Amino acid sequence: MSERPTGGPTAGGPVRTVVVGLGWAGRSIWLPRLVGHPSFEVTAVVDPAVEGPVHQGVPWYADIVEIAPDSVDLAVVAVPNHLHAEIAERLLAKGISVFVEKPVCLTSDEADRLAAAERQGGAVLLAGSAARFRADIGALFEQARSVGRIRHIDASWVRARGVPDAGGWFTQAQLSGGGALVDLGWHLLDTVSPLLDSTEVEQVAGMVSSDFVNSGSARARWRNDEAPLGAPAPAAAADVEDTVRGFLVTEDGVSVSLRASWASHEPRDVTLIHVEGSAGTTTLRCTFGFSPNRHGGSVLTHTRDGESTEVPVAQDPIGAEYDRQLDALPAELADPDSRGRAVAEARRTIGVIERLYASARGRAAQRHATTREYDMDPRITGLTQDAPAATTAPFAPPKSVVVFDLDGVIVDSTEVMRKAFSIAYAEVVGDGPAPFEEYNRHLGRYFPDIMRIMDLPLEMEEPFVRESYRMAHLVPMFDGVPEMLHTLRERGFRLAVATGKSGPRARSLLEQLGVLDLFEHVIGSDEIARPKPAPDIVLHALDLLGAEAHSAVMVGDAVTDLASARGAEVTAIAALWGEGDTAALLAAGPDAVLREPGDLLALCPAVVVD
Repeated sequence: MSERPTGGPTAGGPVRTVVVGLGWAGRSIWLPRLVGHPSFEVTAVVDPAVEGPVHQGVPWYADIVEIAPDSVDLAVVAVPNHLHAEIAERLLAKGISVFVEKPVCLTSDEADRLAAAERQGGAVLLAGSAARFRADIGALFEQARSVGRIRHIDASWVRARGVPDAGGWFTQAQLSGGGALVDLGWHLLDTVSPLLDSTEVEQVAGMVSSDFVNSGSARARWRNDEAPLGAPAPAAAADVEDTVRGFLVTEDGVSVSLRASWASHEPRDVTLIHVEGSAGTTTLRCTFGFSPNRHGGSVLTHTRDGESTEVPVAQDPIGAEYDRQLDALPAELADPDSRGRAVAEARRTIGVIERLYASARGRAAQRHATTREYDMDPRITGLTQDAPAATTAPFAPPKSVVVFDLDGVIVDSTEVMRKAFSIAYAEVVGDGPAPFEEYNRHLGRYFPDIMRIMDLPLEMEEPFVRESYRMAHLVPMFDGVPEMLHTLRERGFRLAVATGKSGPRARSLLEQLGVLDLFEHVIGSDEIARPKPAPDIVLHALDLLGAEAHSAVMVGDAVTDLASARGAEVTAIAALWGEGDTAALLAAGPDAVLREPGDLLALCPAVVVD
């Protein structure tokens, strides 16, 4: 018999629950419902900005480090978006089960970290949009069974005026991860996912716009943390979209049209889910969320052979879906099959969101491109790869610094790493094939972090490093790299390396290859606080060089390299001449894509010295 996930409630008792975060969602949605629900007992709240008990003497803590794992069954995480994965990861690693409101994570890399923490701590991650628990959505799912084979789905959530948070963290990309797509779009994707039978999305095209997000008149007046009516727009301009339009095609041929809008020219907030099948269609018109400016009730219709019939559907009070979601949580928490399910769904959802943003960025770059077109492999430039047709955006102002990843960009170390990894696996783990292909997907990270993600022993690092040193003489540079480096130096560029390797290993390898003196600094992941995908290593390179972010580019062959560059606000360039995951790189939406080392020179004209 399977065991219940650890961290669950004692038999017959309420779920001892901690609420982490007391922003609008924490104090308006989760805390009052948890306090009033017979299956839950709120034992503490955590928020550094609040001091003292916030409800009927419930203890308050400033940090989750103060929460003892044996004192809680579930933590409900309702912090700002950029902290969702970080807080959940810390709690899961401590063995505390977690419910995270959407978005569960902001990147696929964060989804990987959550999966590793869930395995490490033995707890369970729960998540999911409350929209699935609406009575009208349940009725829609039931009707969808009668439309035959599903061919197409229209899903839209359009607000008249509903930009959240009055220009606060919600509209700052660094803190929210995105605008309407991450907020409303996550709900829509989560809602239609059951209709797609979890089939993978094969093709993605998307566009975003920001016509309303910086207008004070478009704010969500119904949120009680918003600025008063007539207040001036916030000083910090929003840098996220208020509208996204996307088109998806699954691997089994179902198309999905998606629209999410925080604001529009419409008079009412309306959500529409339309399902077309081989034997009929079904359509739900309603309003998701808490806005009082609603479409008049939920209307569900079924159409076949030219005749439409209205299907009776229960009219829920606003917010009833959150009550039903809480009703379901104890059983999910106790179900041994829950572990891994939420991470898998989150990985699928954030993967689509990343690809929609990449598609939108690519088309924006294509419209404004002024640099040369590269003669790239046609397999890389198709719609399914979500990349512009071999173009790059102009880099302005002029660049003077290039930061390189090492493995897969400067040196071709794949075979040596494969051998070293296999030897280390055999020594520490034992017989069986070493999972090098999975390891290779995480390149760019520090080796111990990859071991944690893969749930492999950290003891593998010692033999891996030993064998890597022993075989270092077998590692070559890629063809064209020496010439490219020398040309960049001749043109006045300052060069640095920011690698997932340790600093000593990287410097030793470059010295052996005779190019160490071309780089002013070589930084390893053991020499900074947080390795890639955090921006620390790129920021450290800029500090050492005394350079500004706008003057630099980062060249890498992994999604973690691009994420690190973006976090440091440095131009992110994907290198495709190694054995990296091309599809993943293009889906991440790099600022430029290079096929050969020499292609970088077209983007890096000689530095002009005033």
